[in-house]
Order: sequence, then structure tokens, then C-alpha cells
Amino acid sequence: MLPAACLAQTGNGFLQDNDRAVWSWDLASGVDAYLHTYALALDDTSEALSEFMVQAGFQGRSPRLANHRWRLRAEASTGTELWRQRLEGDYRFLDQDRHTRFRLRGNFWGRQYKRTTEYVLSSDNLEGRLEARVYPVVGRMAALDLRAWGGLIDYKTPSTLEVDYNDAGAGVFLRSQSLGNHMWGGGVRRARRAYPDSSAIDRDTWSAEADYDFHDLEGQSVRFFHKSDRRLIADETVRPSAWTHWTDFAGLVSAGSGHVYLEAQSEIWNYDQENDVYFNSWRPETALGYRGGDILAAVWKVGPVLERLDAGDSPETYTQLGARAGVESYGSAVGGSVTLEYGRRVFSQTDVPVDDGSGDLLGFSISDIYSDFNYWKIWLIGSWRISRKFSLDFLANYEPENHTENIDDSAIGFASLHLIWRP
Repeated sequence: MLPAACLAQTGNGFLQDNDRAVWSWDLASGVDAYLHTYALALDDTSEALSEFMVQAGFQGRSPRLANHRWRLRAEASTGTELWRQRLEGDYRFLDQDRHTRFRLRGNFWGRQYKRTTEYVLSSDNLEGRLEARVYPVVGRMAALDLRAWGGLIDYKTPSTLEVDYNDAGAGVFLRSQSLGNHMWGGGVRRARRAYPDSSAIDRDTWSAEADYDFHDLEGQSVRFFHKSDRRLIADETVRPSAWTHWTDFAGLVSAGSGHVYLEAQSEIWNYDQENDVYFNSWRPETALGYRGGDILAAVWKVGPVLERLDAGDSPETYTQLGARAGVESYGSAVGGSVTLEYGRRVFSQTDVPVDDGSGDLLGFSISDIYSDFNYWKIWLIGSWRISRKFSLDFLANYEPENHTENIDDSAIGFASLHLIWRP
């Protein structure tokens, strides 16, 4: 389920004030719902959870022209299932040329489940992250960005699925300073994550990343991001070390009254030693289509989507082809987007017998675990500003799978509807 607080920030409630700090508060009430249906043994299982919640939020910011700029938000909620708290803040120091020289950001969340909750497998927890950035050199074209951060997740009752950890890291980056139509950046980072109750999977990570962004007055654009990680695991008999590579690309080219778009992602895992659980894989996904409409009114897009997981001899290898269409509009009173995708996933291997590792067949084949399926993906997000003080925010996602083997049918979805009052 999404945190109840996640939709309470669609408007900041701040006045345009350059001379003094501004404070405001808001109240929100709504319903979150979660649905998951899946096959369990020979019976279908449906898990449906819903929560009614009430939330209060308080926020403030510094004067807009101050050299010491800060922003703070605190919120707390109570619901039929749990209590939640969140605190987030951002501080920046700007020099006389209005360049940021230091920045400190923090986010902290707390969750406590009520004794009557239906989340029987969930534990009370605390999560937090703090990041500091220093810009010792800021030139006309680029700035040096030094970063350090730390984070944690602490469960009151840790379990196999909910594991405590803490991490810390540091990085060196170089980013462009120009406000033109070419923006770029890149750097390296070093991080370590420790699991107090599972030290065998502690890991050290070296990362390198780069990004580039171009856009022009005709709406044409290119956006590129790449990151490569080297993960070193403490005990490789439990989990092998690996290389990971993630690439994200998006481009728009003018065509007629609209644009042709291309979106592509690539995720690669290369393990030092493969096994049945951790195996080398490559998952590319590509969306190609046409986007039209008026950005000041409504924009629509439509096109095919192709995804493949290439995992060698693993039975999880599949090819997926679908069609995606969406509309988005952000007016003064009502705004939001709706996206629909329909397609089919086909697994490459469906008749491979399964053994227990000793050569003894277990009596079923891969087709009993992975069966081809048709799928829907439906996303809906929006906000209706009812009046100056009230707004209604909504968010929904639903993804059913219709398998060749009916017993494998499954669906997952969530919905959230919040009424927000900003006095």
C-alpha cells in the first residue's frame, strides 16, 4: 500500500513572499485500498486490504531571496491499520552569486501497526536518509559536487522479508552549470550496506554514472542516463558478487503537428558465479510511438511496447509485446493522466523437467510454474481542485494476468482517494 502521506503534497500551500518565512498547514482524509489475487496450491487466494486515514501536515520555508534557504515539512496520520509519521527538510547555502555551495537534505519515516491490523506479516519500522553536498568549485560552465550520505531501516521485529540495514557512502561528481539546452553530469561513488542480522550479505559497491539532457524550442529532446555498479558481497557462498548496468534513454523528434517518441531501458546483471537463484540476465524494454495534442490543454501518446528478459537457460526467459496509450492534461481545476497497456508475455521454455539438484525429478515441469499470459496495466493519477481550500487527489493502478493455465491467473492493484484541506 502507498504511504498515506504521499498524496498530501500535490500543492505546497505557500504564498509568494520574498521577505519572510512562510508557514502553512493542511488536513487530509481518505481511503487507501490494496488488492492481490494469486494461486495458492489448488485454490485461488485473494488478499484485500483497505484503510481509512486522517492526516495533519505542517510546513514552512525561508524567504525566497535568502542566502540561507530552507524548507521543512512534518506530517502525521492515524488510520484503521496504522500510525504514520514523516519529517523531511532541505537546507541550502547560496553565495553572493546565487550559486549553491552547501546542501543538506533529510527524510525520515515512522510506521506503527495497530494490534487489530490485517498486515499480520508487517513490523513497526523506522526509515531514514540524510545527504550532504558541498560545492567547493563553481565555475561558469561546471561545478564540482562532493556528496556523503547515510541511511537505515530498522524493524521492531526483523524477519526474512523485513531485514534491518544501514548504509553510508560518498561520491565525487561534476555537473554543468549552464542554463542552456544542453545539461550534463557524471561521477563516481562508493557505498557500503550492512545487515546487522545477516552479515553474510553485507556489500560494498563502487558506482559510475553519467547523464545528458538536451531540448529545443520545438519540443525535441534527448535524455540519457547510465549507471554501472560493482557489488562485492561479504559471503559469496550465500550471494555472489556481481556487475550491474542500468541505462535509460528517452527522445522526442518533431513529426507533423506532434512528435515521435522513443523510450528505452536496459538492465544487465552479470554474476561472478551463477546458480539457480542468481543468474546472468539482460532485460531491455523499448516503447516507440507518436505523441500529439496541445501541452497547454491535453497531450496523448500511443505506440507498441517490447520487453524481453534474456536469462540464458533459465526458465524465466520471456518475450513480452504490448500496446500502450495514454492521455494527460493539467488544467487549472482538474489535472491528471491515464495510461493503458495490453499485451502478452511468452516464456521461452515451458517443457523443461524440474529436479531437486540431485538429478531426481520432482514430478512437474517448468510449464507448471511459468505459463504464458495476456496482461493489462492500468495507471490513473490526478487531482481535482474543488475550491481554493479543498482538493481531491486520486491514484490507482491495476495489473491483472490471464494465464494459459487458469490456475496461474493473478492480479495486483491499489487505489487511493484523499480529500485535502489547505486553510
